[in-house]
Amino acid sequence: HGYLLSSFITPLTNRRTDEYGGSLENRMRYPLEIFRAVRAVWPSEKPISMRISANDWVGIEGVTPADAVEIAKLLHEAGVDLCDVSAGQTSIAAKPVYGRMFQTPFSDRIRNEVGMATMAVGNIYEPDHVNSILMAGRADLVALARPHLTDPYWTLHAAVALGDRGVKWPDPYLPGRDQLYRLAQREAAAGLKV
Repeated sequence: HGYLLSSFITPLTNRRTDEYGGSLENRMRYPLEIFRAVRAVWPSEKPISMRISANDWVGIEGVTPADAVEIAKLLHEAGVDLCDVSAGQTSIAAKPVYGRMFQTPFSDRIRNEVGMATMAVGNIYEPDHVNSILMAGRADLVALARPHLTDPYWTLHAAVALGDRGVKWPDPYLPGRDQLYRLAQREAAAGLKV
C-alpha cells in the first residue's frame, strides 16, 4: 500500500482514461495482472498475500471500506490467499482516525464479508490485542512492526504474558525466560499485570 500497485487502485492517483483507469475493475486490472504473473511462477502449494489500503482516509473521493470489500473480492476470485489489510499511505490530505487496533475493523469486514483470510495491522501492540483479534475471528493473522522494533523479543515476552509455557526459546535465552516466568508468577500472585 502506498506504492505502485496502490497508485493504480486508488482513484486519488489513478487518473488514467484507458483500460487501466476509471472503474474499480479497470483500476484493479494491473494489480491483478501482476498477481497472476507471480502466481504463474510461484509454487501452487505456497500462499500469496497482497496488502491493500482499505481506506484512503479522504472520504468518497478515495478508496473507502466498502471499496476495500470489492477489492478483496476481486483478489480472492483471482486466487489471492490472504489479504493484508492496512490503510492510508495514498494521500497527504488523509485524516486517519488513530487509536488502539484502529485498522482491525477493515480486516474484520473483509474476512467476514468476502470469506477470505486476512491479516490485521495498525497500532496493535499488546498481547491481549492480538489474542482478542484472533479469538474474535476478526483476522487470521496479526502483523506487528513497531512493537518488535521496540522489543525484538516481543513475541517471547507476549507468550509469557499470556501464560504460554510451550514456546521454544533459543537456548542462550533460557535463563532470561526462567526469570520472566518467576516475575510473572510473583506479579500474578500480587494481582499485577505481567
